[in-house]
Amino acid sequence: MIGILKNISFYLVISYIICLGAYLVNSSLLFEYLHENIIGLLLTLLAINTATLGLIASKMQDLLKDFPNFSFKDSIREMKISLIEQICLIISSVLIIIIHGSKMLEFPHKNFTLDVLLSTVVVYSIAILWDTGKAVFVVIEQIQQMKNDTKN
Repeated sequence: MIGILKNISFYLVISYIICLGAYLVNSSLLFEYLHENIIGLLLTLLAINTATLGLIASKMQDLLKDFPNFSFKDSIREMKISLIEQICLIISSVLIIIIHGSKMLEFPHKNFTLDVLLSTVVVYSIAILWDTGKAVFVVIEQIQQMKNDTKN
């Protein structure tokens, strides 16, 4: 849990810098794009992540046939957390968009704050996708290592 909070803090800082830069040069293109397309973008990233995790799970099953004593308990737990995180990010983005469009909810620096939060959602989603991509290579390396160990 502390690791997730640390990551969120890091993504918030990155997003703050991105938004600050965009506001300083008076550019709203990124935010207009995100407000219009965030849900579709996040659903696409979820689909990619789910497909990739399915491939990883399939390889894990193949490994278990050859190495029945090997445990993927931690990996499976992380895969589930990754999917839950993405669902939470989709829900968060819907709430952010609703608040942004609300005329009843007004507070100082509303647009900037919500743009930072929406950017954080995107940065976090990309980080999840990056982690999943790295997991593919870890599985490939693990398979090669296990095959080499059985040869020796």
